[in-house]
Amino acid sequence: MNTRANNRSIKGALMVPCVIALVSCVEPIDFRPASDVISNLTVSGKLVVNHPSIVTVSAGRVLDYNPTPTDGLDLKSVFLFDEDGNEVQIPATGIGKYALTIPDGFPGIRIENGKSYGIRLETHQGKQYVSSLEQVMTVPAPILLTYEPSIRRVLDPSGYYFSVPYINFYLTTNIVDQTSGTPAFLHWQIEQTSRFNDAHLHTCYRTQSINDDRIRILNGYEYTSDQARIPIHESSLNSSYAHGSYLHVIQESISAHAYEYWKSVQTVIARTGSMFEVPAGKVRSNIRNIDDPQEDVFGFFYVTGADTIRVYVDPAQFDPLPPYCASSGQGGTCISYCCDCSNDPASTTVKPYYWNQ
Repeated sequence: MNTRANNRSIKGALMVPCVIALVSCVEPIDFRPASDVISNLTVSGKLVVNHPSIVTVSAGRVLDYNPTPTDGLDLKSVFLFDEDGNEVQIPATGIGKYALTIPDGFPGIRIENGKSYGIRLETHQGKQYVSSLEQVMTVPAPILLTYEPSIRRVLDPSGYYFSVPYINFYLTTNIVDQTSGTPAFLHWQIEQTSRFNDAHLHTCYRTQSINDDRIRILNGYEYTSDQARIPIHESSLNSSYAHGSYLHVIQESISAHAYEYWKSVQTVIARTGSMFEVPAGKVRSNIRNIDDPQEDVFGFFYVTGADTIRVYVDPAQFDPLPPYCASSGQGGTCISYCCDCSNDPASTTVKPYYWNQ
């Protein structure tokens, strides 16, 4: 009698019902679970204090499990208010888009350093939302914006490395509020203006925001000096630099509350799914439903001064780059702004005042 064979047969017989039982107990996986935030309000807004000041607000609904307003929401009214209870309506400029330019001496509300402002929104269904008050902060002056070329080794899908020319920008800036003498919380936005020729032989200048999913912020309390030099932007050397361009760094000074919001957004964007990361959570807004404070609202309203520093990128310093508009425009083959840039709202044939090249 083969005892080992019998033992294997008994073990196999016992394992079959166990496997069947395990399979029958596994619940089917739902890869699109119900979400408790779909269709919730998401708002992005800011007041930039200048001469004139400008307030902008974008409103939408959370769609596709992503708290980014991908579909504008028509609101009944949107208001800017100050700490004294004064308010002005912000007119609509498109579906879910609201903007108001406020020059000095504007009736109804005055924009001043040191004061606090917020926004109030009302839907057509009668719901009202209000932001917390955010104080205007003085902006430390940026000092210097420079760039350096570099070469990056990139791995292609076939497993081979190739060299890609890059350009790296560095910002040197003050990080102390000169009014209060305390460290500042800074937030940056990046724009690029490129020169090119369209099919009608216009010399054109096109300005675009740099949307690379990077959150550029700084906590002045983390530094031991009054100044900082930081890498602020990098990109491959592409056609946008071919005929000369300016990179603009817009420096904003924000409250500690706004800094914590952007820090949370930065953490969410940087997640890679590692088990060692901080668990994901909802990024809390400073906007709430007046009648239902427990409702999840996404986005943030903040107030800031702004100071812009820019640097000219000279294409003569690099190997020849492909032209910004490669097509002649004949046969309708060109991109719209390459056919006639005068029809493009982001382009102009008027040389910008800062362009001295």
